Amino acid sequence: MAWNPLGKKPFLTARPALSHGLANYLEDRELELSFVNLQEYEDHAKKLYKEVKRYEECVVQMHKLEQKMSSEMSNSPLCHDDEELKKIAEDYQSVAYQMGHCTDDLVQLSQKTVVEPMKKLTTEFEAIAADIKKRDLALADAQKCQAKYEKLAKAEKTGANVVKAEAAKKAFQSSKDEFDHQNRLLVMELPQFYEKRVDYFQPCLQALIRSQVDYYGETTRLFTHLVSANPSAASIKSDEKCHEEVDALLGEIRSLSIVRT
Repeated sequence: MAWNPLGKKPFLTARPALSHGLANYLEDRELELSFVNLQEYEDHAKKLYKEVKRYEECVVQMHKLEQKMSSEMSNSPLCHDDEELKKIAEDYQSVAYQMGHCTDDLVQLSQKTVVEPMKKLTTEFEAIAADIKKRDLALADAQKCQAKYEKLAKAEKTGANVVKAEAAKKAFQSSKDEFDHQNRLLVMELPQFYEKRVDYFQPCLQALIRSQVDYYGETTRLFTHLVSANPSAASIKSDEKCHEEVDALLGEIRSLSIVRT
């Protein structure tokens, strides 16, 4: 079975850790807002993926039922006893068969226009989660170095302690620089990634709509030709009229007296 990133649990589950003063309040706030927005974005991408997959399954299943129904009608003794009805059933079966090509095209296009782009998008959420984890690890390291430095800075000013404190200060500064670098990247790039969501999805939606226009346009053409090729089918009655006629026929059938000998 092919690996499906959209079938896994969400990647964006762990919020970025608060810096507790290593970054300013506005940066912490910006990172928090970006994370919440991206969480919703990931959730919507997964829902869209699932709905399109469900749509594909429904279209395929509808075509299978159409084929089964047209085949059973064509093979029915009722149609064999009436040449006109037989021709309509056979033409209907032909239309159902041709619809198979339209259905295959629609499913393939929906895969290319929505499903595959959503899979690619989800890998980006995985990368973002990894970057947030990397940032949090850098933060934890910086906080650890800070605590060590502050402890040594308060210690007795002996020669050894001064040397240790200086080394701890350098380690703290180095770890803080690494955290600052990771934090600034996320604060700058996560909002940019979120703002690109419309630009990314708009072509997908347009392509999906075009594929549906082609599908429903072609099926309409096939059924229109079916009706025009069969004069008796062209005089289609309303649903209400059909119900009235069926009810009347059922009433006649119920009124029959079957005598057993």
